[in-house]
Amino acid sequence: MSARLDDYFTARDRGALKKRGITSVADLFRFFPRRFLVPGEKTPLGGLPLGETAILQAEVISVDTRRMQKRRGTITDVIVHDGQQSMKIAFFNQRWLDSQLVPGLTVVFAGKVEEYRGQLTLNSPTWLNRDEHDEKWTPEDLNSPFPVYSRVKGIAQTRLWKAIKVLLDVADPAEFEDPLPTAMRENLDLPDLRTAFNDMHRPRSAAATEKAKQRWKWEEALALQAEFVSRKADYEKLEATPLLNVGARSERFDNSLPFYLTASQLRVGEEIEADMGRRSAMHRLLHGDVGSGKTVVALRAMLTAVDSGAQAAMLAPTEVLATQHFRSIENLLGDQMALSPLLSGDDQVRVALLTGSMPARERKQLALDLATGQIDIVVGTHALMSDTTMFDRLGLIVVDEQHRFGVEQREALRAKAGLKVPHTLVMSATPIPRTVAMTVFADLDVSTLDEMPAGTKDITTHAVSLGDHPNWLGRVLQLIDEAAEDGRGTFVVFPRIDPSDIEDPETGEVVGSREGIEDLRDKLKNSDELGSRSIELLHGRMSPVEKDRTMAAFVSGETDILVSTTVVEVGVDVPRATMMVVFEAERFGVAQLHQLRGRVGRDGSAAMCFLLTQASESDESFERLSEVAGTLDGFALAEYDLGTRGEGDVLGASQWGGSSLKHLSILRDAPIVEEARTIAEKIISVDPDLSSLPALRTFINRVLPAESAHFIEAS
Repeated sequence: MSARLDDYFTARDRGALKKRGITSVADLFRFFPRRFLVPGEKTPLGGLPLGETAILQAEVISVDTRRMQKRRGTITDVIVHDGQQSMKIAFFNQRWLDSQLVPGLTVVFAGKVEEYRGQLTLNSPTWLNRDEHDEKWTPEDLNSPFPVYSRVKGIAQTRLWKAIKVLLDVADPAEFEDPLPTAMRENLDLPDLRTAFNDMHRPRSAAATEKAKQRWKWEEALALQAEFVSRKADYEKLEATPLLNVGARSERFDNSLPFYLTASQLRVGEEIEADMGRRSAMHRLLHGDVGSGKTVVALRAMLTAVDSGAQAAMLAPTEVLATQHFRSIENLLGDQMALSPLLSGDDQVRVALLTGSMPARERKQLALDLATGQIDIVVGTHALMSDTTMFDRLGLIVVDEQHRFGVEQREALRAKAGLKVPHTLVMSATPIPRTVAMTVFADLDVSTLDEMPAGTKDITTHAVSLGDHPNWLGRVLQLIDEAAEDGRGTFVVFPRIDPSDIEDPETGEVVGSREGIEDLRDKLKNSDELGSRSIELLHGRMSPVEKDRTMAAFVSGETDILVSTTVVEVGVDVPRATMMVVFEAERFGVAQLHQLRGRVGRDGSAAMCFLLTQASESDESFERLSEVAGTLDGFALAEYDLGTRGEGDVLGASQWGGSSLKHLSILRDAPIVEEARTIAEKIISVDPDLSSLPALRTFINRVLPAESAHFIEAS
């Protein structure tokens, strides 16, 4: 019978372990120490972390055992010194320590650091550097690092460590089946799984532990790439209808454009056309900076599909964005857009908008037109994936804002094409660093728009600390007023809808409140600078009809200032808007701020963006705002963002959602990712199902769980 957690931990212990993600022996083996106490590395006694479990190494100065006065038993006071400072550590009812702990002995103690009568001490201390029978001190123990684990409530470090060490000896051999192929391990000089576990939990040397840490990176990189290579191979097996015809609609559209396509748009268009002309389904990612012309590229691809006798669908995550895409397509097509399905010329295009909030009667008619082939291009939200939405001949899907849709959602739409799957083009409005594309989107072919159209935006951005310069707000409001006087619109973006409490981080007591979006709107309306201006609200809780009405008023100039949440982050196109003011800008990410800034100056006019914060100019968050203010290069900001906020957030914004990568850094470990890709391609080419490497398949499921596909975010 194989060893189980039940054999070593109580039900309460297992509950605490579960909160740390540990539900099996395999999980426990991968609960690695957060740091190691290395021989010769002295932890200053005066700098021990109060409230945390710590391990210290010091020399015994004296030992004194006496009977306790107010209760039965003995107390042994051990005074130790690390060469700089001394500390008294008390052991209860362990008088045998008198003969074991002698002055001059080097000891390693573990315990929770607490303060007693103004002095640091260890609570429930344990003497670590002895043999497994706790009988005597073994000097050779000091030649190995000591692991220090993250705290698990109710389980002492030493008990946790002892359980792991015992399980490493008695666990079922299946626990040590290696995800890494033997040849790969040997070529890279990596330890096998059992050795690596031992080198983490009872390390022989710091060097051995470092080699084990490298192994965990390679494991994750191979799992990631094997899954993506496998998916890519599966996509290539899917049969699609070739969409080859660049016909009357495409030609009319290209000839009527009032601007020249950039070389980048033409190159990417050729990549997409080549994919769409094949019998295997396209699965391509299109990304580029704000304003690089992704919508035009996507529309040209959809027109090729229509010229080839197929329908195209554009899927957007929110109704605001779907409506904006529909309006953009309408503006780009001009009179090439058919007035209705029944009134359509040979070179015209029948385009429709489908959202969940449409009146039932309209939606029913639109569904009928789609199913009978009376609609060429449909733009919509998740309503496109409902059971009642059917297509006559769906040939191309364009998915906007890739990271907001899970794999299952895209597949649901794919399934609507019948026996042959549609080609798929996914778009990201955020520039993606190469290392991220190689890691997170490795199952897609990637097209990059790396050139901006003529008339690059002229947006001046300022990071403003209202905490240091409160009077500067008045000047910002004056500039908003001046823009309104010139017939120009201003976006004012705010991070929340409702007011919220400000709590003291120490006590949890409410010490103040933050205003809500209506409070800000009222403050602007009551200001001396903007009292005469038209100011309206836009946020996700408004009905679609209200949103459309509000946006239309802003586009037309009826509204001067739109106070909004991030529903305007992507896709919103208001040519007359030349000012963007973001309040509490420190609460937004770098990519978000860059996207928000991209909403202004879209007609080529000079524009301004103000990133307002109460944070001081010396604050770290202000430095981040200054980075955004310092460049309009979205690719540079994406690299900066990746380097500062970490892989967890980047992967969290990906199609994988809940990926549990813990060791691989997609920024620092790019060479590992690239080599793992090559190895994965060789493995999948000869063993597509990984039948010869079941442990690798198991590990892939661990790192990239199936349920990680997440759903459309609320708007």
